[in-house]
Amino acid sequence: MKNRKLRLFVRTVILFVIVIAMGYTIFQVVKSKNTVKVGDTAENFTLKNLDGRSVSLNDLRGKGVMLNFWGSWCKPCEEEMPYIEAAYKQKPDNVEIYGINVGDSNLVAQKFMERVGATFPTLLDHNKDITHAYTLSETPTTFFIDKNGTIKKISLTMTSSQEVLNNLKLIAP
Repeated sequence: MKNRKLRLFVRTVILFVIVIAMGYTIFQVVKSKNTVKVGDTAENFTLKNLDGRSVSLNDLRGKGVMLNFWGSWCKPCEEEMPYIEAAYKQKPDNVEIYGINVGDSNLVAQKFMERVGATFPTLLDHNKDITHAYTLSETPTTFFIDKNGTIKKISLTMTSSQEVLNNLKLIAP
């Protein structure tokens, strides 16, 4: 009797583990189909900048666009800000650089930019709608988008201003 109950318990546990593993596998397959990838067309959005003016990605068509998603709580974001700022000061005329703040208030985002000495334009994604649309798994994440709106490169944490400039060359018209 005890042996029978033990076997039933073990079979139930094994079945449970198999069902969980299958569910996780299906979730990963569905998730990977929705993930933004190199070669995809960048999703349009309209966000407000720190001055309250709206900026739409579609309005930037014809130029290369770098979108850097960051948060004030993100140490790697803070570390790469000087590299982005240096590249911003040397960027080609036909390339735009925008930071997209993920979830901070206007004041927190503004104070962060002042503290790190960054002057490039920053857009505010308060509700994280754009962050979700671009399927970010971590910050910082940077998208390099060409003049036609095609994502040419996705980068996690840049390590030098030269790396940023080299990536900008990929999207310069």
